[in-house]
Amino acid sequence: MQSSSLKISFTVFFVVSIIFSTIYTPQAILPVIKQEFNISILQTNLLLSGMLFVLMIATPFYIPIINRFEKKNIMVVCTFFLFISVLISALATNFYALLFSRFLQGVFLPGITAIILSYIQEIYSEKHRSMGIGIYMAGTSFGAVIGRLLVGWLTFLYSWQKAFLVFAILLAIAFIVIIFTFPKTQKIHHEKKGITTKELLKYISNIKILTALLVPTVVFFSFMAISTFVTYHLAQEPFNLNSHQVGNIFLVLILGIFVSPLAGRISGIFGHLKIIYVGIFLLILGILFTLTNSVTSVIIGIAFVTMGMFSAQSASPSYIFELIPNEKEKIAIVHQTFFYLGGCLGTFLPSILWEYYKYDGVTYFCIFLLLLLITLLSFQRLHNKAK
Repeated sequence: MQSSSLKISFTVFFVVSIIFSTIYTPQAILPVIKQEFNISILQTNLLLSGMLFVLMIATPFYIPIINRFEKKNIMVVCTFFLFISVLISALATNFYALLFSRFLQGVFLPGITAIILSYIQEIYSEKHRSMGIGIYMAGTSFGAVIGRLLVGWLTFLYSWQKAFLVFAILLAIAFIVIIFTFPKTQKIHHEKKGITTKELLKYISNIKILTALLVPTVVFFSFMAISTFVTYHLAQEPFNLNSHQVGNIFLVLILGIFVSPLAGRISGIFGHLKIIYVGIFLLILGILFTLTNSVTSVIIGIAFVTMGMFSAQSASPSYIFELIPNEKEKIAIVHQTFFYLGGCLGTFLPSILWEYYKYDGVTYFCIFLLLLLITLLSFQRLHNKAK
């Protein structure tokens, strides 16, 4: 590979890692935030669920912007305002200012998350395109790790304000990197339109497509629910872990860097639906492991949950593309919307369960949803065979 390809690969990995880490920065320190501001778990989790909800709603509004303006310019502007919003987080003196800054992040994140994958496909040659996508997937996984890990460490050593300040600085560096190292693309397609309400209703009224869309929703719901509420669980008896120790546990999320490309390749051989089944099974197994009173078992459980989520999510887009091969771009946006819907609900609804049934209630509900998803997929598969 040429040195220019190596350079852009390194910068893409760095930028993707930092951008996606922003989504998860509060997760390892939710118990700290709850205690400092003396608020409920439901309120605290708005830092995740509220941001993901705004991100989900904002994503479709970027479609006409993407079609009108050059992708690099959009990412430059959105990264700058993302930096400003994280800086506001670092300077926040009350919960509502912190929550407002997270909502702002939800507004500007789609300006990068909704663009970067298609941008990568344009800047890499056809020969190196699969490598570029692999770097993107690795960057999202690594970002999920450092977003939790680094904030946990910095909060333990200094404060959560300083932790957010470090991420604001990293975003400022990413902003500069995009300006000076990302090449411009020439592909601006004015003729492409967003998804109409009629098209969306067409998708969700088709039981086959709706069932496929429930895969990213339920899988990411379960992943976000477990990875969020396990932090509260580990901060209590009999564990009593601090933010640094909780952050260290999230190191197992680095498995996603290796699982995603492997699952993608295997699904092409054995079938996408089979890999989704394997992913769901690993999720359920991992959730059961986290119910023990052993930190080691909890870590193993989170590792299985991570492998399950990344396996299912790697196969999920290809599975739904097989159902609608001629509308990939539009269904990809719907798929991403359902994905973030799962993350939003996964940090919001379990808050209610926690109030009454604590961590056990959260885990049993996730297992119920995953078993229901298996049932729906199996019925759909049998129905297709009967035809």
